[in-house]
Amino acid sequence: MSPISLLTDIHHQISDLLRELPAAAASEVSRLGLVNALRRAVADEWGRAFDGVEWHVEPEAEVKAQTLPPLTAEVLFYAAREVVRNAARHGRTEASSSLQLKICISWRDRLELVIEDNGAGLTTTNSSAAGGSGQGLALHSTMMAVVGGTLAVESTPGAYTRVTLSLPS
Repeated sequence: MSPISLLTDIHHQISDLLRELPAAAASEVSRLGLVNALRRAVADEWGRAFDGVEWHVEPEAEVKAQTLPPLTAEVLFYAAREVVRNAARHGRTEASSSLQLKICISWRDRLELVIEDNGAGLTTTNSSAAGGSGQGLALHSTMMAVVGGTLAVESTPGAYTRVTLSLPS
């Protein structure tokens, strides 16, 4: 695929994503704050997908998250939401006994949000088998870069997936 075709495809995906964003979600992030909006989304949208959800939120990180510019907070929220959605859709395997999700939000000279599951791990067939395009994380990685952040993925097939979303101070 040529670079122009790739950029065109990414542009269409971003446009589609922006059209699909519920208007209330943006105000929910502003109204509840990033951490509480994410807690609500995880509980309401994927509460039954996981056998357990463990939260570790440092108080300083929660305060720093409240001071993010609205657009940055929304980009981080939607990136985290996509990671949790992927874990819910692709994490469970026939062999796994339970699917656990761990979300840690910390502050170490930057805001860091780590989402980890003990599921299937990333494989080339996960997203296509479940009907996805496989571009969700790439798209959100690009959006994180636009606001000065990063999205890093670490995964071992059959063991776990850990995604780290990071924003500088």
